[in-house]
Amino acid sequence: MNDVPRCRSCGNENLNDLGPCARSVSTEPGIDPGHLLHCRHCGLGQRHPIPTADAIAAMYDDASPEAMAYDYEANAAWALARKWLHARFDGRPDVAVLDIGCHTGRFLGGLPEAWQRHGIESAREPSRVAHEQQNVTIIGDRIENTDTMWAGKFDAVTLFDVIEHLPNPGAGIAQAARLVKPGGVLLISSGDLDAWTWRWLGSGHWYLQTSQHLAVISRRFLRCMADCHGLEVRDFAKIPHRHDRASVRFGELIRATYWGLRQRQGAWRLPHRLLQSLPGLHPLRHMQSVPWTMTLRDHLLAMCERRS
Repeated sequence: MNDVPRCRSCGNENLNDLGPCARSVSTEPGIDPGHLLHCRHCGLGQRHPIPTADAIAAMYDDASPEAMAYDYEANAAWALARKWLHARFDGRPDVAVLDIGCHTGRFLGGLPEAWQRHGIESAREPSRVAHEQQNVTIIGDRIENTDTMWAGKFDAVTLFDVIEHLPNPGAGIAQAARLVKPGGVLLISSGDLDAWTWRWLGSGHWYLQTSQHLAVISRRFLRCMADCHGLEVRDFAKIPHRHDRASVRFGELIRATYWGLRQRQGAWRLPHRLLQSLPGLHPLRHMQSVPWTMTLRDHLLAMCERRS
C-alpha cells in the first residue's frame, strides 16, 4: 500500500500497516476491504481507505428495526452499562441519559421509567420506533448535527458499538463529551485492539468483515482522547459482544485458534495439523473465512467522567 495517510484522529504520520482487512465470503468481487493501520501515537486502529461520506450515510438511512434486535441481558455492553449506571445514580429520579446511535431505543427502555430518555439516530424507522415504543426524545440524526442547546445537559451519554463506525473517532468522542454534564459520565463500548483475538488474528479479525467498521479502539486511544477532551477514565472492562453458553464460547475459541494457526507458516503448521486431526474437529479444515467470535472477550466497555 503506497498512500499511507495521517491518523484520522490525532493527525500523526507514524502509522503501522498491520495488513489487509478481513474479507467476507460475501464481499463483492473487486471491492477492496482496505488495510488496518495502527497509530503509534494515539493507539487507534483504522481502516484505509474508507467509503465516502455519502456512501457511509447511505448504509444507515434504510436500516430496519430488526437489524440490531439484541436480547438485553445477552448484550454484554448493555447489561454491564446498566449495572454501572444504577450504581452511580442509585436513588436519583431525575437522571438524563442520551444514547448515541440508539436505534429502536431498547437500551434506554431497560432503564428506570423515571429517567429521561434521549437518543440520536439517523435511521428513520428505528428512530420512529424508539420514540413511539420506548418514549425516547430524539434530539438529532447525527452527533455532529446536534443543537448546541444540548451541551452539558446529560448525566450519562452512551456510545454502544458506534465509535467504530465513525471516520474520526476522536472527533466523535469530543462531540459526545460536550453533551455530558460536569461530573457526568460517557460510556463507550467497541472492539478492543488490545484483546488477544486481535493480537492473534490481526487485520484478519472478524470485526473487519463488516465494511462499516472503520476503526478499532484501545485503552491507550481512550486515555489519549480523555486527556484531550476534558475526561478522566474511571473504569475499563473486557467484555464479549454477547453472552452465551460455555459450549458456544469453547467452539469459538477452537475455531479462532485454528484459523490463526492456519494463517501462519513454519512451526505453526504442526499444531494446525494436530488440531484438525482431533476427534470431532475434522470440519475445521473446511473453514472458508475467519470465524465470528462474538462470545469471546474481544470488546471493551469504558467509563469516562467529565471533569468539573
